[in-house]
Amino acid sequence: MDIKKLDKWADLLLDTGKRNNLINFKDTKASTMEVLLPSSDLLFEKLEGPTSFEVFDPKIIEEDDEIDADSKPEQMQIEVSEESDSLDEKAAFLAQYAGKIKRQNQILLFNAATNPLTAVKNIDKKAREFMEETGVNVAYMAFGFIHWKESDFSSYVYRAPVLLVPIQLEQASAIEPYFIKSTEDDIIVNPTFSYKIDAEYGVKLPEYNDEGLSVYLEKVRHIVAKLQWSVTSECKIGIFSFLKNNMYRDLKDNAKAILANENVRQLLGEKMNAGETAQNDEMGASASNPLIALHSVVDADSSQIDAIEMAKSGKSFVLQGPPGTGKSQTITNIIAESLSDGKKVLFVSEKLAALNVVYDKLKQAGLAEFCLQLHSHKASKKDVIADICHTLRTGKSAVSSKADAEIAIKEKAQHQLDAYAIELHKQRPIIEKSLYQLYESYAAFRSMPDVEYPIPQLSSKGEAYLTETVSLLEQYVDYIPSIGYDYRKNPWYGYINQDTSYQSKTGVKRDLSAAAEFLQALIPLLQEISEKYGIQCSSIEDAHIWEAFFSFAATSKFITPSLLDRAHFDMINAALRELQPLSAYILAARSILSAEFDDDIYKLDGTAYYKKLTKQFNGAFSRLFNAEYKQLISDMHMCKSDGRRPSYNEAVTIAEKLAYYQQNSADYADTEMPIRAFLGAAYKGVETDWDYVAGQMSTLAAMFSNGISFGALARYDDFAAEQHIFSDYAQKLEKAFSICDDETLTQIAGYFDNTTWRIGSASCILSLTRLNDCLREIDKLDNWCHFRTLLSKLDDKHALPYINTAIRQNIAPNQIVGGFQKLFFYQWIDSILSGNRVLSAFNRISHDKAIRTFSEKDAEQFEINKAKIRAELSSMRPSLDMIASGSALATLLREGEKKRKQKSIRSLLAETGELVQRIKPCFLMSPLSVSTFLAPDSVHFDVVVFDEASQIFPQDAIGAIYRAKQLIVVGDSKQMPPSNFFNATIETEDNDEETGDVTDFESILDLCSTSMQQLRLRWHYRSRYEQLITFSNNNFYDSDLVTFPSSKADTLGTGVDYYHVDGVFDRKAHTNRKEAEFIVDLIYQNIEKFPDRSLGVVAFSVAQQDLIDKLLSKRRQNTPEKEYFFKNDRIEPFFIKNLETVQGDERDTIIFSIAYGFDAQGRLLHNFGPLNRMGGERRLNVAVTRAKCNVQLVSSMHYTDIDLKRTSAEGARLLREYLDYAENGDIAMERAVTVNPFEQFDSDFELEVCDFLRAKGFSVDTQVGCSGFRIDLGLKLPNSSDYVLAIECDGATYHSSKNARDRDRLRQEILERMGWRFYRIWSTDWFRNKSVEQLRLLEAAADAVKNPAKAIIHPANHPHTEAFEEITVEKPFEFPPYQAADIQKLSQHYLSRNDFKGMIRAILETEAPLSEDFLLKRIVWCFGREKVTNVVQQAYEQQMRGYQYYGIIRRNGFLYLDNGKEILFRGPGDIERDIKQIAPEELAAGMLEILKQNVTVDKSGLYRSFAAQCGIARVGRAINESLDTALHVIENQIVIDGDQISLK
Repeated sequence: MDIKKLDKWADLLLDTGKRNNLINFKDTKASTMEVLLPSSDLLFEKLEGPTSFEVFDPKIIEEDDEIDADSKPEQMQIEVSEESDSLDEKAAFLAQYAGKIKRQNQILLFNAATNPLTAVKNIDKKAREFMEETGVNVAYMAFGFIHWKESDFSSYVYRAPVLLVPIQLEQASAIEPYFIKSTEDDIIVNPTFSYKIDAEYGVKLPEYNDEGLSVYLEKVRHIVAKLQWSVTSECKIGIFSFLKNNMYRDLKDNAKAILANENVRQLLGEKMNAGETAQNDEMGASASNPLIALHSVVDADSSQIDAIEMAKSGKSFVLQGPPGTGKSQTITNIIAESLSDGKKVLFVSEKLAALNVVYDKLKQAGLAEFCLQLHSHKASKKDVIADICHTLRTGKSAVSSKADAEIAIKEKAQHQLDAYAIELHKQRPIIEKSLYQLYESYAAFRSMPDVEYPIPQLSSKGEAYLTETVSLLEQYVDYIPSIGYDYRKNPWYGYINQDTSYQSKTGVKRDLSAAAEFLQALIPLLQEISEKYGIQCSSIEDAHIWEAFFSFAATSKFITPSLLDRAHFDMINAALRELQPLSAYILAARSILSAEFDDDIYKLDGTAYYKKLTKQFNGAFSRLFNAEYKQLISDMHMCKSDGRRPSYNEAVTIAEKLAYYQQNSADYADTEMPIRAFLGAAYKGVETDWDYVAGQMSTLAAMFSNGISFGALARYDDFAAEQHIFSDYAQKLEKAFSICDDETLTQIAGYFDNTTWRIGSASCILSLTRLNDCLREIDKLDNWCHFRTLLSKLDDKHALPYINTAIRQNIAPNQIVGGFQKLFFYQWIDSILSGNRVLSAFNRISHDKAIRTFSEKDAEQFEINKAKIRAELSSMRPSLDMIASGSALATLLREGEKKRKQKSIRSLLAETGELVQRIKPCFLMSPLSVSTFLAPDSVHFDVVVFDEASQIFPQDAIGAIYRAKQLIVVGDSKQMPPSNFFNATIETEDNDEETGDVTDFESILDLCSTSMQQLRLRWHYRSRYEQLITFSNNNFYDSDLVTFPSSKADTLGTGVDYYHVDGVFDRKAHTNRKEAEFIVDLIYQNIEKFPDRSLGVVAFSVAQQDLIDKLLSKRRQNTPEKEYFFKNDRIEPFFIKNLETVQGDERDTIIFSIAYGFDAQGRLLHNFGPLNRMGGERRLNVAVTRAKCNVQLVSSMHYTDIDLKRTSAEGARLLREYLDYAENGDIAMERAVTVNPFEQFDSDFELEVCDFLRAKGFSVDTQVGCSGFRIDLGLKLPNSSDYVLAIECDGATYHSSKNARDRDRLRQEILERMGWRFYRIWSTDWFRNKSVEQLRLLEAAADAVKNPAKAIIHPANHPHTEAFEEITVEKPFEFPPYQAADIQKLSQHYLSRNDFKGMIRAILETEAPLSEDFLLKRIVWCFGREKVTNVVQQAYEQQMRGYQYYGIIRRNGFLYLDNGKEILFRGPGDIERDIKQIAPEELAAGMLEILKQNVTVDKSGLYRSFAAQCGIARVGRAINESLDTALHVIENQIVIDGDQISLK
């Protein structure tokens, strides 16, 4: 750590050299005047009041020649020898004009070289510039001068002013007189000269104590007389800058505190250790939902939110803010967020304009009352004190109960919007694309036909699958010319033999030729047979079947035509299956019966016989004499072969067998009857050869199973006449088959996939055709084999069915691949949509409603945040009901009531700083006012924020940095660094050529950027026309800024305009008069044409600035009707500035005066002042980025006049480019700015939309814009270059947004402010409801063309109709009264149970903490006594044994409850208590509350105030001792500094 650097910085702040007019005052033509009337004493006396002095105009006519060397400001050295001449001239002037002073408040000024009014104007101009740029008031009246010499031998007498009175110069308009008045600030003893003579001569000038001018000068005269110096009492008006002495003293006197600050140590080179770095990274963690969690009070884009979150984390950092990116907006939100977190904020800006912008934004947010402005003239002590006291007395507020509900609505809408954006752009596994990317891919194939084919297992198929399949499909398409459109019609289709060797192909050819010969012979025969019998006989297999049939039918004795009918066959076959077993049964029974009986046996009724024998004659007695029985037996006996009479049992057996035979015979006859006529000769009843019949029927069944249809054969009467024909056909077929053996046919069948062609079952005619085709294309067999490999691969990819479907739908070959890709992406999209709850539920109506809701509630939350912060901060204000004498609160109120002799701001803050910070937790200051108004130990901050830090010297910033824990440095390293410009203009009358290089000085921004984390704001808001920022964005910010295109074409009065003037550059005066005159004319043209626009003029040099100002002043005097335009009370008043002073300003229109050009000799020397120096291009960057609507560049040069071979300066090169950009605007726009002529699209989806609109007759450009942000599609007015409708898709730009505010509200609002109408296309709806969405788009486009929007030059803040702040009714603060327990009632309850300690606890629950002595006096009757005696004490102690078990604590004579409740002070109530009867903790709580309200208080005042709350009028020794004891209780919460007590 380089500690010496701190001393170097301090030394840079002190200037005691003779160039300083506080040391060596010199009268100059431009910047000094002497007051001749009234006298110094009278003027001094009047200045202490509110008097304003009118400057008398002597009407001295000055020559108005072009500025030349003679008019160059000169300094007059006032030497002793020339005093008499000067006095004579002055006396003559006084004599001439003294009598013309008619009014008491007029003042006569004298300048020996010019009209004093000219000097007044110069001083006024410089003073205003200094105030705005550095925060320093430099206009003073100097009363009294010490005439001093460096030594007795010196030949020169120097003059140093003694007393300095700050003044203000005011002029209502160019035709009104000037007025001078005091700022009512303290009169200052020349601090620079005081320091010098103290350090070098040991002489101290006395403090001024309101003793009057003469008395004080006499004191000084007496002191310096010993050095042989003299004092005069004249009064001079001039420019003096000395306040940096305070900064010097701050750095010198507080070096220890400065070096203790971590940020300072880091800037001095101390490295952060790893632990601190990790801690800082942890601190920098962002909120999960910053749009809800942050307390922004104005809009914030994502880059701004990053900065706000970083600030909230407590981490120090650098915020780079390029032009127009909302630095002040971000600072406002950082301040609001810090205030919401209870932090104390110091906002530092050297430029008054930057401070005012932030203050105005805080004011609009309702936070101004919590801000204290202490920037230069804003720091009038009277106004400051009045402001603080006014805020102190302002009522407190609360937040409406509906605020949280509104935020919840916003959060719900945001969740819906975020969920869609996330799901739309989330990378999906397997496919590795987001849904939107799939939409894009699908749109790329929108011209492809739709093929209806569901891709199997889609969820497992990703980009790799698609790539491989597309490659295969492309190969397939390449094969189509050789294979044919439908590969299945290729003769080789189904060929599976991959052996393409010569031997194999030869064998294939041989086999195919044999088969072809065979088929040529077979086909006529098959045709004949088919025709003759009306049968289907077309294939080889059919031929085999019919060959078998003919052979079978030719010899069959059983088959008849009827059997060839399938129905008959099935019936007969079933009957025959029944007859065969019956035949067997009959024959078996007949064999048995015939062996014993003759044929007559069969004539008997076996069933009847058997029944009688077994039922009627089953008993022996019944048979004994029964004639019928005997007849039965006799009948059987008569049929018996051997003549033997059968017994009863034999008769029963014979009758049973006969009955069985007769029954089977009857069944056989019944079954045979319906089929008998259909059977051939081979059928012989029960005697039939059943094996033969079965064989015949089986053969015929096999034929039926082959699906054979016998056609006309089934209708023949019989086959007797046809059998020889059948035999002939059988022989012919057998002969045909002998041509080609079965092995050859089997071989051929093996060549082909039997699912595509089976030679056996295929039509012989088709097979013959195929065989012949194959033989003709035998040379293409190799090609087919390779193709078949491809088909196999396609089948593996499940793509072959797609090809088949495509062929079926007759898809063109050149669309097959694209059709598959379209199908693939479509089905992936459908799969994602149907499987995702968010996406499946998406529709435009609900989503657009969510956007409207979010946008409304997002803007509404700013109002809620304002109300929350106001409520929180207002609640911190101390109550005015307990003001302790000697407290900070009492001091502040007393100062507020004073009419005069108020304490200085520094003194007041030293005494009441902590209180003031509770009332005003945000201070707005300049670096100078920090050291001037803040004593080192009086005020501390949690965070310090620097704005326009690129122009702040490190030595100027240190005083603010060390007063805070966190450092936030905001600026732009591409803009102006600190320069010596203002010091130079005070010390000398140098022209702009003498200012140093801009790189000579390091800024606090540069310094911090090397050691702190950096963030950058990216969204550019200032330029209403993108052309205004494009040059800077491209050349200084690497095109990283997000800029927004205007809807209007670059026409005169918008964008960048170029005006060429035939002016001549005066090298001596550094001016171009013709250019200046043209600019004055241009100013008035702007007033006429654009009266509502703000206007500013920027000149390259101070000399050109002064010339324009002078010429304009003369014009203004002649055109009083236009004076309204030049009034300073406008929101953005008119200005004329130079490159050094314009940073931080912005206006609607900027007139830019180059001035440089060819001189009177026709030479252009390529010396463009500061632009030629190192870093000079940064000045150009500042100048060209000030305009919101229009830059009007006035130049006497063309860009071609600058020869880059004659200069290597970057600034000169960029000046040439900017001149080219301005002069050739249209060409430049086409070349580098607007629409890309090559029709670039962000996605194919956008191309689809564009093609659709163009097809409908609309003029559409793509990717409109100049920066990273481009409008997807810009719809133009017919026959115009103006756009009317911005059409945005939800693609890459949409996805790139970090949050819903960027994505769904901000971009649209910005574009609408710039004259666009806005239309969003939701890709999901476009995909699902294309026709509906196309209709909506056409309606929006037609309406935009019919009713184009207009750009909003001065956009208003978000309109809000609902208030979320409620005014609370404040009740006077008072301590709660003491409440006594009902001891009588409690005693009845507890003592009846002999529970004394329970009663004590019950009392303590109401009264703790409680004095035991005070308690005993109230319960003494419980011990049967009237007074507390030793006996009572002993009894009490006896009863209190074991009190700990009741949660009672006894300490120092007081009883407490161990219940963790906070002890609060209670004022007089049910019972009067002596202060000794109040526990120290309770007294401490009361004093702490008073201390909180008063912040800082002296001890006696605190005791008196608190005693009054206890009802005690006089504070004596005993009370002091009790309160001292109580104060000791809270010693860890307070700071005691002598008699002063304050909170930690």
